[in-house]
Amino acid sequence: MSRKFLPPHLRRAVLASAVAAALLLVPLPASAGWAWNIGAGLGLASLVFALVLYLYPLRGNGVAHRRLFSLSQHRRIGWIALSLAGLHTALLLIAQPLVGHYLLPSAPIYMACGAAAFIALAVLVGTGISARSALKRLASPGDTRPSMAAHAVLAALLLGLLGAHIVGSGQLVDRPTKAITGCVLLALAILGSAWRSLPFRIGTKMFTTVIPGVLAAAALMLLPTATGGSRLLQPPLAPSLLHVNFPHENHTSVNCVLCHHNYVDKTGFGSCLDCHRSLRSDLIQAPEATFHVFCRDCHRKLALENKSKHGPVRKCSGCHVG
Repeated sequence: MSRKFLPPHLRRAVLASAVAAALLLVPLPASAGWAWNIGAGLGLASLVFALVLYLYPLRGNGVAHRRLFSLSQHRRIGWIALSLAGLHTALLLIAQPLVGHYLLPSAPIYMACGAAAFIALAVLVGTGISARSALKRLASPGDTRPSMAAHAVLAALLLGLLGAHIVGSGQLVDRPTKAITGCVLLALAILGSAWRSLPFRIGTKMFTTVIPGVLAAAALMLLPTATGGSRLLQPPLAPSLLHVNFPHENHTSVNCVLCHHNYVDKTGFGSCLDCHRSLRSDLIQAPEATFHVFCRDCHRKLALENKSKHGPVRKCSGCHVG
């Protein structure tokens, strides 16, 4: 890349974001095959470029500052982030066609957040064109045009949605320390953008930059909690069942009552879904969230303990059959 395309301040921003991304990767999560791993990596790279736009804000025409992006640089980085997000989605769909099932209206909340983040990023890149013309007419630092206000609100929403998608999926952020680290970094980026709006004044800028940023940061800090991650696995609508392949012969080392608890407490003798898909009021969590957390986390624990054999932790087709 030319020096003009990647100026010193951009190199520092990319380096800082890359270090942050490395914190979420080390130690590496269990592999799901090269295609899936590359797809997940592209998603993380898209997040890095989105963070870069927060670390170094935009400057208007006539505002000379080496630490601020020009409009062309800002828009170019936005296109890179959007392209990487598109490749992320495409490669995961190619590697695991079953992912398409989770793009339906009955998708878990974290998948809906990922789709919403992609739409928000596309809108941000598109509205950047109208925001440019508004910025050219910017008369004073306190002046905010409607297109720029919408841009600021969507930008805060974008990082909140990305945080929910990453934590809920558990693909790269596969342990609590990673979830906390990722959410703190995203929240700091958002709060840093709000901090640049000091001194706060009651006006358009406060409602379009400060308040949405604080709310998004607060939401991010709730994600790593015990209930935050499991709620992201809940589907808004009851989905159709995906058949599950559960080979009992591969689970002989597991105590039967760990799964078949109803044989001990005598609450029933049918299959898991007989209860977990019923209308019982005490089962407040959807079966999709219950079993994804229960099965995936058990497999992940074995993987983290360097066990040679463990169940799938990332591939849909590892448990589900089409």
